Amino acid sequence: MKQFSITVYPGGKKITASEGDVLLRVLKKAGFPIPASCGGQGICGKCRVVVKGGVCHASPSPFLRKEEISQGYCLACLVLIEGDMEIEIPPESLAAALHTETSTADQATIVGYRPAGEKSGQSSDSKAPAFEFAQPAVTEPTASRRILFEEKPIIKDKLVLGKWEIETRTKRLHLRLHPPTLEDHRSDIERLRAELVSAGFSGDRMRCPLPVLKKLSKVLRAGLWQITVTLIELPDGVEILDIQPGDQTQHHLGLAIDVGTTTVVVYLVDLLTGQVIETAGGYNAQVRCGEDVISRIIYARTPEGLAELQQLVISTINELIEQILKATGLSARNIGCVVAAGNTTMIHLLLGLDPRYIREEPYIPTVSLVPPVKASELGLKVNENAYLYCLPAIASYVGGDITAGILTTGMHKEPQLTMFIDIGTNGEIVLGNADWLVAASCSAGPAFEGGEVLHGMRAAHGAIESVAIDRESLEPRLSVIGQVAPAGICGSGIIDTLAEMFLSGLLDRKGKICRDILHPRLREGEYGFEYVLAFAKDTAIGKDIVITEIDIDNILRAKGAVYAGCSTLLKQMGLGIEDIERFLIAGGFGRYLNIHNAVVIGLLPDLPYERFRYLGNSAVTGGHLALLSQRLWREAEQIARSTTYLELSTSASFMDEYVSALFLPHTDISLFPRVEPLLKSKRAEN
Repeated sequence: MKQFSITVYPGGKKITASEGDVLLRVLKKAGFPIPASCGGQGICGKCRVVVKGGVCHASPSPFLRKEEISQGYCLACLVLIEGDMEIEIPPESLAAALHTETSTADQATIVGYRPAGEKSGQSSDSKAPAFEFAQPAVTEPTASRRILFEEKPIIKDKLVLGKWEIETRTKRLHLRLHPPTLEDHRSDIERLRAELVSAGFSGDRMRCPLPVLKKLSKVLRAGLWQITVTLIELPDGVEILDIQPGDQTQHHLGLAIDVGTTTVVVYLVDLLTGQVIETAGGYNAQVRCGEDVISRIIYARTPEGLAELQQLVISTINELIEQILKATGLSARNIGCVVAAGNTTMIHLLLGLDPRYIREEPYIPTVSLVPPVKASELGLKVNENAYLYCLPAIASYVGGDITAGILTTGMHKEPQLTMFIDIGTNGEIVLGNADWLVAASCSAGPAFEGGEVLHGMRAAHGAIESVAIDRESLEPRLSVIGQVAPAGICGSGIIDTLAEMFLSGLLDRKGKICRDILHPRLREGEYGFEYVLAFAKDTAIGKDIVITEIDIDNILRAKGAVYAGCSTLLKQMGLGIEDIERFLIAGGFGRYLNIHNAVVIGLLPDLPYERFRYLGNSAVTGGHLALLSQRLWREAEQIARSTTYLELSTSASFMDEYVSALFLPHTDISLFPRVEPLLKSKRAEN
């Protein structure tokens, strides 16, 4: 097969590609950070490149404007290489990719788009600064409007397990063996077995893997017949995971891992005390192959794609483990057990299982309750004999991360009617109490994580995370993560923008931008009518950052799916919104969610604010609990078995609810008593 040279600017780096290769895959393989939220299907428009010269076949895309096409713009996923090429990665692609790889912990700043010292509505001097850093006072929430969730960790300095005691699967014992003599010539393994029987373990159901057996004699003698044995209790007996000389019982470690679609979080846990010793988190490297589970299932259709996805998530986890061990000075050898929580697709990809049938009707996974797996078989950098346990899934689209969330909240043991929701690309919803649990999943799509939005991005450095629009001047004030010029807008900012445009009279209830208002930020753009959040001179990408009517339609569909899922579950159980006593929100998206604005657009039901609570990362917390208590692990298994799953894709009532929810906030405004007076006030002002 012919080989060609690809020169990539800026920088002029040369890479090699074969005839017929897809440019996006070539660039990603070479390490170039190209955004591609759809996984290279040509439906997100993010992987923009400029072909400066050479031979290729570029398929057309509706995401490219005529002037961009004339300048050589293409989508890298739609370019087939046919010869030597010179390409440039433009600033907007570099900015989007780099910003999504930075920490989400950056401090946000409020940016008001008017010159310092100037009042709203006044004209600005062209030489005046484009924006000012607003005073901190404007960031303070008010009881009536700016209401944010405050994270309340389930586990802080000290673990509270209620009535459960720490009862880990792995045990560490310090044993003193009798040295052999001419009279006592038992083998080393028989000598060890006898001591373990004396300690209360069954010798007939004991296994010793070959790697442990190989070092047994040396370790016994190096420790002068005093050793530390690490055991794990399995359904069919006890297995010796490791032996070490001397007393090493103080180093008894485990890992709890949240294998998220977007991010991966790892807890290093002291199995003696239950304490979290250290944590680490980062973006799941699989995002380069697609930002949602459907994109990754499609990417995994080939053996090479599946292997790549598995390798990417394993490398992500290993990098986080290395960070933790470096920070603590502890050894991977002492990590004897790992518990992972993730949605069903992520667990399949972690294990290298083909996930294709999760996507195809009747949506059946390979496995819901995964048997224990040797971590070394996956390449995890822990003790070579440690086992990985995956929390059980409820259904193909309600995974072990939701089981972990239910376990964390205790809603399965409480009398109050609770609704639990994890808002993401695949919004999972659970309703119930101690008597019953029902669950469903609604495909919200990637809009809340920045996908399917022209200038959308994840909540990272440079993302607009909140928006307020002055009711008189219609000028926006933007909060940007990292105190930098904006590069795009993330989910919380998108929700704020819709709510603020709606309450300012810029949007009607169908989500259409008002054509009757004359304002420099309202205009007809390449993709239809749009509102300018930031002009090019003030952005990091050198282009205007806008919200288009197409973006708004995508967001309405996403919020409509979530609300319809909630209302369908309630109606299936003969209940109403008012019956919900607790509304729990999990996942990273909920952390900075403005409750008021989420209610205004009809994403969340109109409930008293005190009923809402943000849980933080309930998936890794549930994994932490299951790691420490075998009883809680069995409880998680019971949760997965006893929760009834409702398939919304075949439900006629769901479609009716969905269509009704495609308005701001809903076709039935009486469902939103807090929003109704705001609309009356807006009409009175107009």
